[in-house]
Amino acid sequence: MATDRPVEQLNLAQQRKRAKALLKRYQNAEAEALQRFQKHHPQTKKQQAAFRPRLSDAQWVIAREQGLPSWPKLKAHIERMALERQEIAAGNPVALDADIPTLHLRCGSDIQQRLKTAGFVGDFLAFVDPYCQGPVPSDADFSAFLAQRSAFIARAYGIAPHDAHQRLIREYDRLHNSASYPRVVLWFEHDAYDQLTLAHVLHHYGQTQAPQSLELICIQQFPGIERFVGLGQLSPESLRLLWETRQSITPAQLRLGQRVWQALTTPSPTALVNLVQTGTPAIPTMAPALRRHLQELPWLEDGLGLTERLTLEILADLAPLTAGRVFGELTGHREPLPYLGDTMYWRVLQELSQGPHPLMTAVADPENPAWYRRSLRLTPLGRAILNRQAHRLVAGAIDRWVGGIQLRSGAPIWCWDEAHHQALLVPPNER
Repeated sequence: MATDRPVEQLNLAQQRKRAKALLKRYQNAEAEALQRFQKHHPQTKKQQAAFRPRLSDAQWVIAREQGLPSWPKLKAHIERMALERQEIAAGNPVALDADIPTLHLRCGSDIQQRLKTAGFVGDFLAFVDPYCQGPVPSDADFSAFLAQRSAFIARAYGIAPHDAHQRLIREYDRLHNSASYPRVVLWFEHDAYDQLTLAHVLHHYGQTQAPQSLELICIQQFPGIERFVGLGQLSPESLRLLWETRQSITPAQLRLGQRVWQALTTPSPTALVNLVQTGTPAIPTMAPALRRHLQELPWLEDGLGLTERLTLEILADLAPLTAGRVFGELTGHREPLPYLGDTMYWRVLQELSQGPHPLMTAVADPENPAWYRRSLRLTPLGRAILNRQAHRLVAGAIDRWVGGIQLRSGAPIWCWDEAHHQALLVPPNER
């Protein structure tokens, strides 16, 4: 397969060459080409032995790999991208959201400037409360909820407590007053960070008055990007094309958001597990994100959450590495559903490297003390746990949260059973 390509480099001549190369590899019975046809071309599933593909069949596979249903759709996409790029370069793109006052809501500011470049004129709300880390209690007592969330954010990310609290107040106030806009458009992707925020936003609108028009843009891939991580990868012209994919929020989606939020904020993972097992057809991207969230619970076999294990595996394979390079390896190659920002990941590294029983060391560069320049190595304990010669819940203390679930030494701890896709409550004397 080709390496990741910037969206701007996706062009028709390139795709024709790729289709010809794929066809030749298939005719040579190369395993990778056979697998790609098997995955994306229905004819190979019916009668593979008798199938003799032509160039048009290879083009079909190329289009499907890009997330489009056919070669003509891929051609049309490339032509539209080129047209939108020209309009933006000329400085006169049509303001697609100018028909009515609009608020664009996103769990970050990564696309804010690009929306402006793309010609959007609506207001923007970066709603940034990372529910995938730290305690997420019930918000029935909103003041207590806000205090607990802001205290965690200040402590975990090195923000002054007053500043963290005031920022959350401003963002929640804007969310709570957003129904004054005739239209609110939610911009989200498929990972746990986004989907948990989406659940809260839908929970909010399901409980209170929603705007007259509430619309959702939610994607898990984009043509031209082989490993899609998030909307922040996209160019202004890509965002203009996404505008056409928005859909009105349905009552079923509002109900799902309320169910997910209630499940997330309870001290038991049972309801989240049930949602994953039964699926979330109202928002198909929700169930995989919830499963990834549950994988942050300590696993039965070693007591590590998935992010912790992947980090230790990277160090076992490649150390010594700087923290920045470990983050790049995690996000670019190892993480099945990337969702952590760099600041959030640094908190994970701190937990692994601090305390009386660290699983790794993080040595600062004297010339550049920034966290991403620190050199990381496994400790003997970290290697032993990774090799399942020790168990993290036995070897050292633990005190962290996964949503509404507190994980604390000396108390029963919810652990993740990956083999059976379920969570089990393990008493202290059974670890």
